[in-house]
Amino acid sequence: MGERFVIGEYAFETKAEWEAAKKEEESISYIRAKMDLTSRDAVEKLYRKLIEKRNFITPIGIDFLKEQRSFLLRSGYTEEQLPAIYISLPRKKSALTEELTAGEKQKYKRLAEYYQGKLRNTRIVAVFLVAVVIAMFLITMFGPNTPLADAQERVENRYASWAEELTKREQNIREREKELGITSDIIN
Repeated sequence: MGERFVIGEYAFETKAEWEAAKKEEESISYIRAKMDLTSRDAVEKLYRKLIEKRNFITPIGIDFLKEQRSFLLRSGYTEEQLPAIYISLPRKKSALTEELTAGEKQKYKRLAEYYQGKLRNTRIVAVFLVAVVIAMFLITMFGPNTPLADAQERVENRYASWAEELTKREQNIREREKELGITSDIIN
């Protein structure tokens, strides 16, 4: 069996409920230590303030409020003069609530299907866009107009123009040599 959460004569189902009751017990101890709970006016003021703020919700706190209410009733107050003690009980599910829950489940199921379709479509679009980016990258790197191919073509064009220029100069020099009657055996 699991851990037991007990304070006095009350056993609590969860640790959170136990902690809330423990906190109320500490508050009650503080009130008892700091206030004169034999003074009718002080108890009435305290009782009204605690009821108004709804500070006590566990059985520990409710018992304290009942104790103070009993004191006030013995001191001359009537039931109509004192505010009732607020109690919040856990609610059990009714057939109507279960029907609403079933309707809500159907609504959320439809929403889930809708968003699953949206998610699927988004994934398809994302995969397509990634494929497009990869294709663009590959075309840029390995296509005919790549930056590498452009640089290589510029270098080849520059060397081709230099070679052409050198060939023209060489031809001009040979023609001048013929005119001057100079033969050069070094070039041939």
